[in-house]
Amino acid sequence: MALQGNPTGLRVRCSGGSRARVVRAPVRVNATVTGRRPKQAPSTEGSPTSQRQQLQPSHVWARPPFKRSEEVAAMILGGGPGTDLWPLTNSRAEPAVPFAGLFRLIDIPLSNCIHSGITNIYVLTQYNSTSLNRHLSRSYQFLNNVTMSGHGAGFVEILAASQRPGKTNYDAWYQGTADAVRRHLNMLEDQSRHENCEDVLVLAGDQLYRMDYTNLINYHRAKGADVTIATTPADEDHAEHLGILAVDRSCNVLEFHEKPPKAQLATMSIDTLDYGFADTKEEAHSKPFVASMGMYVFKKDVLVDLLYKKFPEAVDFSRDILSFMHGELKMVAYPHHGYWEDVGSLKDYYAANMALATDSSRLGLFDREWPLYSEARVLPPSKIFGATLDDSLVGDGVRISEGSIVKRSVIGSCAYIDKKCFIKVRTVGS
Repeated sequence: MALQGNPTGLRVRCSGGSRARVVRAPVRVNATVTGRRPKQAPSTEGSPTSQRQQLQPSHVWARPPFKRSEEVAAMILGGGPGTDLWPLTNSRAEPAVPFAGLFRLIDIPLSNCIHSGITNIYVLTQYNSTSLNRHLSRSYQFLNNVTMSGHGAGFVEILAASQRPGKTNYDAWYQGTADAVRRHLNMLEDQSRHENCEDVLVLAGDQLYRMDYTNLINYHRAKGADVTIATTPADEDHAEHLGILAVDRSCNVLEFHEKPPKAQLATMSIDTLDYGFADTKEEAHSKPFVASMGMYVFKKDVLVDLLYKKFPEAVDFSRDILSFMHGELKMVAYPHHGYWEDVGSLKDYYAANMALATDSSRLGLFDREWPLYSEARVLPPSKIFGATLDDSLVGDGVRISEGSIVKRSVIGSCAYIDKKCFIKVRTVGS
């Protein structure tokens, strides 16, 4: 099977008679509307595909660039109990939380993987996983057991926490990111499926960003790295809650500290523009720290050795492994330039949705070359009965009654807004 480009972003046709649809982005409203929507102009923002980098090897152990999907396996972590996003996670996992009126958070890393030619994908689930499992099986079935984009056999497979011999009580559950991956290393050691796998891409399922992972993998290989950490510049408020790196001018990781206290944080600030992490002087001034995005590339053999031999009891990658490995492994930082938001709290989730309502180019929701995949639900078009909308995202099957005013808001699919309602800077669920 091969994905075929479609400027409308409506569907993907697969060989062998199978069919899967690509979901159109939610309607973006920028003007007063009475009874109908204005047409959305195509995005002019360059997609990550057009920005793929040509890297020169900088290390004697550099490897050739990534060319085939079977060279990389992706493991997307399904998150913890999501207490900071409650009540949105009362009956669903963090990656299944809706955003932008139409999508789920898990659609971000999965869409990035597919567009990057990485189609051997595992999703590790545990808490409130029913809705997440349902979404994955309905949305990404077109990947399974078929040939995709000329990169070989593809799949999206769910790996759930389960009881094992000797571990039947509390310890049957994932204890953290490293523990979750360790429990499924046997999947990566399956020679019939991963004989040619060289690198493992570990991703989070609760972040908003766009990235061509091809650039990340090739950077990792050109640097001859054992571990590569995707990074972004951060201000002090965010740095206190993230993993912070000390790096040299070649982006080698000198130190890694998870959620450092303020006293230690004060010693880790750098000119992020001069070091190649920030894009402007203003950004460098406000964001002087290099923060981990919770996204890693490991050489497969290195990952197996770390989790089985060197750190067999480690729970988290950042706290229990990476913090102790600088100087022993070649660890490098990959500078991510562009929008990135961790939406692990209600405050950040709300702020990200409101930002997308007023400026959807942050995430490229209307980028036809890099569409977001999601469940192709059969829903009627949205209907606006003489209402006024401005700077809002509206999902499918929405009804907004006469006299209502909606400003700078996100309206989820199938929502109903009664007559003469006034909604401003709000997120309305399905």
